[in-house]
Formats: sequence, C-alpha cells, structure tokens
Amino acid sequence: MSRPMNGCRYLCSELVSVLYEDHAGHTHQAVANLEEISSTEAILLTEGQPPSGLPISFCAKQHDLYGVVESSELHPELGWFVKVKLAGSSRWHGRMFVPEHFIALCQSTFSDVTEDVTSRVR
Repeated sequence: MSRPMNGCRYLCSELVSVLYEDHAGHTHQAVANLEEISSTEAILLTEGQPPSGLPISFCAKQHDLYGVVESSELHPELGWFVKVKLAGSSRWHGRMFVPEHFIALCQSTFSDVTEDVTSRVR
C-alpha cells in the first residue's frame, strides 16, 4: 500500500487473531499477519476483505488493539493488505509488545523500543 503512516512506522511479521464486523453486523474471526505498525495505524495481511469504515480488532502477544478499517488493497498472490486506524484509546507503543521480525523505519523512536526490548530480555 502506498501511503505514509503517521509518525514512525515499523515493518514486522507477527500472526494475530482478528475480529471484524461486516455490513450486516455479523462478527468474523480470522488469522492475519501484522505487516506494519505505528502508534496510530497497523497494516494486516488477510485472506478476506474486512469492509472499510467498520470496527476491527486484533490480538498480538495477549494485547488487544481496536480500530476501524480505513482501506484495503488486494495483492493477487498474497491477499488483502488492510489498513487499520487505531482508536485513540488503543494506541500501540513498544512497551506494550514488540512484534516478531521487527524493523524500524525511524531511528529516533527505535532506540526507545530497543531499550524496552533489551530491558525485558535481561
């Protein structure tokens, strides 16, 4: 997806459990890969397409994050890249959890996250 995320963003790869609603109000459960995360947005790779504008949540490392499906883009071989705008009360930060295969695209905040990870390993 070609879009700038707010602030620093992080590439990652972490399987997450996803819950979302369709237009009829039915709840769907799926497994997705968390591809990118920032304090305000996340990108999930899913097999199905959650509807834009509707609530979505995902659980990573026993932490639930909530938001709204902002957009989705189909990759013919991989699936749907779903952009989630996180709710104001559900912001992600490195002290919450650090996804697997974590690559920062912003050095200034990365040092804070690295310190958090290092302190937990000791």
